[in-house]
Amino acid sequence: MERMLPVRLEDLRSLIEENRDLVVRIGNNYEISRPLALKLWQYLVSKVVEVGGSIRESVKVDYASPEMVIVSVSCSVIVGESEIVLCEVGEAHRSEGKTDTMARTAYTRAMKRLLERLVGEDFINQMIKRMFPDTREVPASENQKRLIKNLVQEGKLTREMVQEVLGEGFSLNQALKENTLTYSQAKALIERALGRRPSNGQAN
Repeated sequence: MERMLPVRLEDLRSLIEENRDLVVRIGNNYEISRPLALKLWQYLVSKVVEVGGSIRESVKVDYASPEMVIVSVSCSVIVGESEIVLCEVGEAHRSEGKTDTMARTAYTRAMKRLLERLVGEDFINQMIKRMFPDTREVPASENQKRLIKNLVQEGKLTREMVQEVLGEGFSLNQALKENTLTYSQAKALIERALGRRPSNGQAN
């Protein structure tokens, strides 16, 4: 994917460094803000258009309640004879901050994953860890754990998805029981369950 897109990772990393004031702290983690996500997206769009390509984005609210908002962002990129179609999901919880920012936070998280998928590298996480070395993993929230259990019961979160995130030999039930599941792991599990078609075999 990175070879197809006329994008320099160095430029994307520089954009984050130059706009470090647009990296915000949500709970115990640092994340890019919506303005910074849009700057990165605009850079990518401009580079695609420069070479005669096209890129289209669409946003959908998949779930909304007073406690949680889940947003999916999809895009289609055409450059020459090649086309990429991707969809990523982001979530936000009321417990993380003000209720009126949940939709924006969920959108930003979905856009972050989409940008990283498009260029084939988790450059945003790398830059944040470099700029803010005190970033640490936090446990999965109660809302995340509740949603994960529901997704398992509905057959949307499969054993294969769990293995992709936690690794071979790790039990989701044990991680939930012992409270060792991290926020980022829970987020990745939810995104996979909501962003892909369910396959046979439930998570264990």
